[in-house]
Amino acid sequence: TAMPAYWVGLLLMWGIGVKLNWLPTNGNGTWRHLILPSFTVALSYISTYIRLIRNNMLENMKQDYVLYANVRGLPQKSILVKHILKNSMHTCIVSIPQLISGTIVVENVFSWPGLGTLCISSIFNRDYPVIQTYVLLIGVLFVLFNLLFDILQTVSDPRLRKED
Repeated sequence: TAMPAYWVGLLLMWGIGVKLNWLPTNGNGTWRHLILPSFTVALSYISTYIRLIRNNMLENMKQDYVLYANVRGLPQKSILVKHILKNSMHTCIVSIPQLISGTIVVENVFSWPGLGTLCISSIFNRDYPVIQTYVLLIGVLFVLFNLLFDILQTVSDPRLRKED
């Protein structure tokens, strides 16, 4: 978490791309060009997600439904996966737009032509309409993912449905 995405990307480029010569370090062309940028984005957020999920799981273990599942005699693995983990994953789903917006730096490090590269070049060229469109797009993604998450949570959790 403490290492910025560009530093992780540069270390992966140096170690895996240059020293070991296993993967290409920049550009786009084949599926092999996607591995290092994807791994960089994943490494940047995985520790945060693990910590959030762990804290949510510890909180959910104190809930009554876990006690009732234990009393019913359900296997511990089933309780952990189907009940506790399912109810703890909501923080990861909500932060998907944050993950997408955080790829700006990774795209530039790996010379990947995408929205992040377009946004950075627009900032340097002072192309304000493109910057505004990018910010609007990220805002719309946040709203849509939050709406989708709320709908999915209402469908999956009967306690949230309002019954008249």
